[in-house]
Amino acid sequence: MARTSSPSGPPPTLNHFAEQAVGIDAECRDCRHKAVLGFELFVERYGDMPFPDFGRLLKCSACGSRQVDVRPAWPSRM
Repeated sequence: MARTSSPSGPPPTLNHFAEQAVGIDAECRDCRHKAVLGFELFVERYGDMPFPDFGRLLKCSACGSRQVDVRPAWPSRM
């Protein structure tokens, strides 16, 4: 399968995803703890920022690691 290039332009922001009503899938790389979080709290706390920069702000609530992977939690299709 051919790989497509990323869309040009700035990366999506926290506000963009909050307006789309999606959550945040977060998974700790160290202990594999998983959580689905809402964007609204983070937009209120940090303001609008590029989503790729957002992951470095998170800390695992189970083990305290800052090695947390984040991605949009798109609604599943039925």
